Amino acid sequence: MPEKNQPENEWENNNILEEEWDALEEDEAREDKRKQPVFKIAAVIIIMAFIAFSYAWLPSVWKLNLDFLKQDKVLSEDDLVRRCKPAVVNIKTTKTGGAVTQGTGFNLEPRGMIVTNRHLVEGASTIEVTFSDDKRLFSQDIDVIDGYDLAVVWLKNKNLPFLPVAADQIAEIGQSVTIIGNPRGFQRVSSRGKVKEYYKTDDDMLVFTIAVAIAPGSSGSPVLDEQGHLVGIIYAAGKVVIDGKEQNRAIAIPATALDHLSKE
Repeated sequence: MPEKNQPENEWENNNILEEEWDALEEDEAREDKRKQPVFKIAAVIIIMAFIAFSYAWLPSVWKLNLDFLKQDKVLSEDDLVRRCKPAVVNIKTTKTGGAVTQGTGFNLEPRGMIVTNRHLVEGASTIEVTFSDDKRLFSQDIDVIDGYDLAVVWLKNKNLPFLPVAADQIAEIGQSVTIIGNPRGFQRVSSRGKVKEYYKTDDDMLVFTIAVAIAPGSSGSPVLDEQGHLVGIIYAAGKVVIDGKEQNRAIAIPATALDHLSKE
């Protein structure tokens, strides 16, 4: 078994990568607000120059960034994936200063109980939630869960698709689980792997790892058991070295962290 402290630097690097991806999205959002032609022309020139400069190495980076889509192609017709996808949402937040970020969340109640990561929505002035049928809902009603990188966005709607929760049950070591999220802006991408181990973070937060590759934007994705019940929530990713070889890991918070959470 790898040492518990070994992957932490890797996970910190991944968090930096995710912040950089969010920053790119923020830049794009600000660019859309520019109305004058001179800015549009300048943007086109910069993009063309960047492509010309990077053409030699762009294919390898593109391939790397799309690795997480390989398994999704296989799982796209899986019955569990098709049943659960409608309850997985895209979350777009606007924070102080106009910064815009996007991530994943999922719904647990017909009226709208959206679970996601705390770091995605905390401090947001506006939260936009989009379902698979392009239904868009807005909220400023947020609860954070103490001791966890988790938050709940409450909606006031009805008959929304939702996921069932595996009550008082945690994923077992070796159990096969499925993740559905929005990595790199792609919507409702699915992946599947086995639960590898449980441990506590430096902040005393209980988490478990899954042997599967995920990409930035997957934060807040649901982790589902073989019946499609929620057993965890993705919050980070990293790598471990076993027998001299790097292996990908998704890191999730057990769904038991949501026990007894409800809004009257």
